Amino acid sequence: MRVPGARHDWYEMTFDTVDDERVPGSLALALGGVLARIKGRNGYATGWQIESDGETIATVHGHSARAGEVHVTVTSDACDRVVPTLRTLYPTHRVSRADSAVDLVADFEELDAFVLEFAEARGLTHSIIRNSEGGATRYVGSPRSETRMRLYKKTEELRQKHPESNQQVQDGICRFELVARPGKRAVKERLSHMSAEDVWGLSQWSADLASQLIGLDAERVATHFRRPTDWTRALHFLGIQYEPMMQRRIDAVGLESVRSEVLAALGLDRPL
Repeated sequence: MRVPGARHDWYEMTFDTVDDERVPGSLALALGGVLARIKGRNGYATGWQIESDGETIATVHGHSARAGEVHVTVTSDACDRVVPTLRTLYPTHRVSRADSAVDLVADFEELDAFVLEFAEARGLTHSIIRNSEGGATRYVGSPRSETRMRLYKKTEELRQKHPESNQQVQDGICRFELVARPGKRAVKERLSHMSAEDVWGLSQWSADLASQLIGLDAERVATHFRRPTDWTRALHFLGIQYEPMMQRRIDAVGLESVRSEVLAALGLDRPL
């Protein structure tokens, strides 16, 4: 069963090569990115992140006890661009995690009631977590299961993570996201050839849910959110922290005086 419009939101893969030293550079070149060193993890001694336009689009780990094994992780919007490249460059690989997401503009409570009825009718484990800022996530399936689904308020999640870019985020977006973590090698290899739309067919209950998702009367949207740069975030939080004090100083001595004081404090008052 396929879910039209679904896209990868997480793709984690492992493959074997005779020259794992060359993989980070080759992948960065193919993606037009730059490399930066990061710490190794999970038994991998070395790590690299590939950056493009100020964002990390992939991480690469190597040098484990399993000679020649390389582990690559891609998340969020970068999946749209990076996953096809990975599948072209390294077609023989194993997928340890793949998230398939579809976004709808709809009322969360109505969708949640639909999911709750579905889960209880099939005896599936489920829970919901809400926070004080209006966010909510419904989980279906055991945390130990190879397939687990979550429904959450995507608009609220993005606005909480990036308050400096609230106006860029559309109202009322809800996300259905299936997280696949296969255990058997054969399934991991099979997943490397499956589209994000096909991932929903990995288990019987997720395939059943997919068939019902298709019939929902809700607008499907392609949510592409460009994360703000570190500079934009820094300016935003600088404004939150110091705007009241700056405004009081402006009221007392005027804008031009305050501008001159700030530039002098930063050492930027000298002629260029």
